[in-house]
Amino acid sequence: MKRIITLLVVVVFLTAVPLLASPNTEGATNGYAQAKTTTNMSLIWALVIGGAAIALAAMAGAIAQSKAIVAAADGISRNPAMAKNLQTLLILGLAFIESLVIYVLLIDLIIFFVKWGDIIK
Repeated sequence: MKRIITLLVVVVFLTAVPLLASPNTEGATNGYAQAKTTTNMSLIWALVIGGAAIALAAMAGAIAQSKAIVAAADGISRNPAMAKNLQTLLILGLAFIESLVIYVLLIDLIIFFVKWGDIIK
């Protein structure tokens, strides 16, 4: 499973670089039209990569949260007296894991609005 995810990430990021570097000049008669086409392709690939990043972050966060819950349930079943302490640590850990996914969402939104601002200019 890790190999498939790694392969998917490598393919997405490596194919984005050549596509952003070579502008689509079909039908472009002047430099403005060519720059606009390049910017539109840049926006499209920023959205694709941003979507892939948020999907991978959400998937990794969900896997990490499930492992944390399993470990906490196992710890509580072995020592019920520590349930309150484990519950506190579990909630704190889940909040940290979820905050990482929210950070990826924030970075995606920043990339999207910066690229969108380039098109409006």
